[in-house]
Amino acid sequence: MNTPSYDWVLFDLDETLVDFPVDLALEQTLQLHGIAASEARMSEYRELNHRLWGQYNSGEIDAQHLQQTRFSPFVPEGLDPLAMNNTFLMQIIALSQPLDGVVETLLRLKERVSMGIITNGFSLPQRGRLAKLGWHDWFAPLIISDEVQVTKPSAAIFERSLALMGRPDPARVLMVGDNPKTDIAGAAAMGLATCWYNPQGQEGDCAPTHEIRHFSHLADIVLR
Repeated sequence: MNTPSYDWVLFDLDETLVDFPVDLALEQTLQLHGIAASEARMSEYRELNHRLWGQYNSGEIDAQHLQQTRFSPFVPEGLDPLAMNNTFLMQIIALSQPLDGVVETLLRLKERVSMGIITNGFSLPQRGRLAKLGWHDWFAPLIISDEVQVTKPSAAIFERSLALMGRPDPARVLMVGDNPKTDIAGAAAMGLATCWYNPQGQEGDCAPTHEIRHFSHLADIVLR
């Protein structure tokens, strides 16, 4: 049996391993709180949430502010915006599914290499989805930005991961993700090898070590 190309594979979570069904989760959240899920309201949420995530990733606001503010325009009188946010996160857990080819590929990889996750997300849906899928013991370290108070592409979150991994040779660590800035550029700046999961064949301002269209192609890179 050939030696794997890498000793470690680190993954992004959202839209790399599992989907993030925002529209359906948002629609159900609004309906559960007695609010019509009109396209205007959905669009307003998307715009506000996108702006807040940009501020969060740049360190301008914290997770608490993001989660409370993004539902403030929709909350009925007397309801805490965080209650609506928690409903939304629980809907994400319930609705989210692995992306095509992920389960089969992870089952192949986990017998041969060590696997970890670095995700810019909130603790509740990230841990909740891993537990729902039975993956909670597949990944160590599991680094969630909400818990460590630092986000990709900051060097600090990758440095924390490498420290927990026992400081392996960065060249023997492969970071896999769908975001060319937070996943690929952030990891490359720390000397890690990178694999851009790019199913739509988009243009990106990055120079990954590898690029794949289908997740199953990752096994050919790591286990060749």
